[in-house]
Amino acid sequence: MNPVSSSGLCPGFHPDSLRVWGVGNVLLGDDAVGCRVVELLRERGVRGAVDCGTTPENHAAALRKDPSRVLLIVDAADMGLPPGECRKLSLGELDSVMESSHGVPLPLLLADFMDSIEIAALGIQPSTLQLGAPLSDAVEKAALHVANLIAQGKWRDVEGCARDS
Repeated sequence: MNPVSSSGLCPGFHPDSLRVWGVGNVLLGDDAVGCRVVELLRERGVRGAVDCGTTPENHAAALRKDPSRVLLIVDAADMGLPPGECRKLSLGELDSVMESSHGVPLPLLLADFMDSIEIAALGIQPSTLQLGAPLSDAVEKAALHVANLIAQGKWRDVEGCARDS
């Protein structure tokens, strides 16, 4: 088990090797969870956490200029699980489960990066996508949990999403 420093970061964690994209629409309830995770990471001093909102395509150029070894995308994902459940997803699974509040499909946007960096996602099951709603309690708790895992360098410990589709 890795000890955690007073800053909340795991001593062996190298934040420069990881870029986190929080994706979502802050006007649509739990769809904002990716943005919330980025906010929490910034509070913990994690560099490389980017609030992409609904336009991750606006951040691809920065990724090209300053590539990280790992791109981790955090977004609401309809996986048919209880609200707040989190699963690790591959780039190929993104289209089928991520909420579609953004423009360009992420697999298409990131296709040019697949050979040069590792790309993964953490999907968090939403409870509500109601216009103007705040994050639900279950999804807020999940955002805190995911931010802690990322800050501690333990995001890979999240289990994968086994889909029956």
